[in-house]
Amino acid sequence: MEPSPAHSTGGAPSPAARHGGKEAATVFAGLVLLTALELGVIRAPGVGRGPVVAALVGLAITKASLIALFFMHLRYETRILRFTVFGPLAAPAVYALALMADAAWRLLR
Repeated sequence: MEPSPAHSTGGAPSPAARHGGKEAATVFAGLVLLTALELGVIRAPGVGRGPVVAALVGLAITKASLIALFFMHLRYETRILRFTVFGPLAAPAVYALALMADAAWRLLR
């Protein structure tokens, strides 16, 4: 019989196994709250398109981080493993900034 993942560390349950149920319910409630906030941002009268898009992007990043950290259990992994997941997410932002700088440079020339 194979040992369960919770007991693969010499009999002590992992942090994810110890706090699993209550922590998952709390994170799920947070995700529901963030979703409600997104709906409120969309329906807010008199707010320009730019601030709405910025708020929605920020909320989406927050929700994705919660999912990755808690439901994918990255919170309990080593720093290097977390970097291999979150590091590449910065690449599109860097590319977008480079493209915006290039477009601004071409307009000002």
